[in-house]
Amino acid sequence: MADSQQEPEDGLLGRVQSLVRAFGILDELAKSDNMTLSDLSRAVGLPRSTTHRLLTTMEALRYVAFDRRRNGWSIGVQAFTVGAVFAQTRDLGQLGRTIMRSLMSEVQHCVNIAVPEGAGVCYVGQAAANGFRQTAARPGAVLPLHTTASGKVLMAQWSRAEVDRYLGSAPLKARTARSIIDGDRLRRELADISMRGYALDDEEHSDGLRCVAAVVNDRYGLPKGSLSISDRSSHLPRARLDELGPALISAAQRMSMEIAAQSF
Repeated sequence: MADSQQEPEDGLLGRVQSLVRAFGILDELAKSDNMTLSDLSRAVGLPRSTTHRLLTTMEALRYVAFDRRRNGWSIGVQAFTVGAVFAQTRDLGQLGRTIMRSLMSEVQHCVNIAVPEGAGVCYVGQAAANGFRQTAARPGAVLPLHTTASGKVLMAQWSRAEVDRYLGSAPLKARTARSIIDGDRLRRELADISMRGYALDDEEHSDGLRCVAAVVNDRYGLPKGSLSISDRSSHLPRARLDELGPALISAAQRMSMEIAAQSF
């Protein structure tokens, strides 16, 4: 028997269609400072009535604004807020570049910065040592949380309920023979990370690569990203990961302070 709470397929498709149309309107408004209803409806290829209905909904959510003096529509404050947060997050790699380069010179290993991205982490900056660029963590790459030091150090900041939801969403997939794919073992690993302040990736994501990561916080003390040191296993022995941990935590704290200073 079908679930009585399940939304009819045509209703779901209608919602998706409305969402696509709303994003189309935002795209057009982003190209112009002010557009009339007629100009906007022509630009997106929708009837005036449909365009007006979508605009009034987005206006109530503050994603668009209506200027009655000019009788035109423009991007609203909420869309700006979302865009500003995105820009600030992606600028993290640039903001911390001086610290990353300093750390790279100190440790002579590749230094990376990553931010949360859905169910993974997205690498947004990298400072390479001795010409070696860690291709797995190249800027723009999105890697799993549970197989990377950058991901695990962020997960260690989660509540127990958040970890449970993550583990219940899909089975953990192995990337190497060392990947942690058992939920209870991952919970113990996150508890250890929380206590020592940094996370390790001992060839868990890629054979022949090791990494250590520490969390970078925003001005409110909430996790914003992760700073990591990585290199080939032949250049980065397992014992050195723990030696690098304190220096990495110190650099991540300096980056957090820089972020807080830039936020005002």
